[in-house]
Amino acid sequence: MLRYNSDLPFVGDTSTWFLPWMVMLMVFFAGLTTAGTLSLNSMLSRWNHSISGSLTVQVIPVEENGRINKKKTQREIEDVLDILRKTAGIASANVLTDSQMKSLLKPWLGETVLLDDLPMPHLIDVQLVPNAEIDLGMLKTLLDKNTPNASLDVHRLWLGKLIKLVQTLDFLASMLLGLVITTTSIIVVYVTCSSLAVHRPVIELLHQIGAHDGYISKQYAKRTAFLAFIGAVLGFLSLLPILFLLSSLFGEIQGGLLSEARFEASSWVLLCFVPVLAVLLSALTAYWTVQRILRRML
Repeated sequence: MLRYNSDLPFVGDTSTWFLPWMVMLMVFFAGLTTAGTLSLNSMLSRWNHSISGSLTVQVIPVEENGRINKKKTQREIEDVLDILRKTAGIASANVLTDSQMKSLLKPWLGETVLLDDLPMPHLIDVQLVPNAEIDLGMLKTLLDKNTPNASLDVHRLWLGKLIKLVQTLDFLASMLLGLVITTTSIIVVYVTCSSLAVHRPVIELLHQIGAHDGYISKQYAKRTAFLAFIGAVLGFLSLLPILFLLSSLFGEIQGGLLSEARFEASSWVLLCFVPVLAVLLSALTAYWTVQRILRRML
């Protein structure tokens, strides 16, 4: 049985074991939600940074009689490069080499991929001038008219959908965190009210000998903080193995979105605030609850 030295007879109070367990669960779920939110935003930030200010143009190989005409394909690639390099706001346009293509395909097709055996489109990496405004509609029309086998891939379109998805998940995570905070507060209020009801004769006696409401409230706040601290530490320690396991699993994924969902040092700092806030919330809620009930008792 956990014990806490106090001027009030808290020994044997049922909240001694109930409150730490509940705070432990709340810290675990709040920490897991916070970690997921931070990882998603880190992933989005990395992708946004890596592809911002860039476009991709793919050129489908020209086929004649069931075979690829390399000369016509190369001529169309040169026409695309000429259009891109003459477009205002485009800093550079370069065709990806075979080694770069193999690096892109490696996570899905492995080491033994042979580009010559696959009718792969040729990709052109387009870098934009910072803060440049480009009429993408006009550029797409120009490419369609002069190079029918070329297509413009605007990263902003699917990135915008990804941003909307992450924002939705952030909102749901915020709702879940709000639910966890509300539940924790209700539990602390319930435990405090139950303890006050049990110890009411002692509290009335303390009032008769001159004890103030603030003194009694501080006793409850300190005790609640002690119990919440035990639960918060247990919840945080239970969370760490889960985070390390998920981090190692994501780290093994080569390529794709999940490989960018990293947990950085700044995220660990923010995560460490979860148990601290749980203890502060519990102590302040207990103090406020005692103050209100004592005003009604007297």
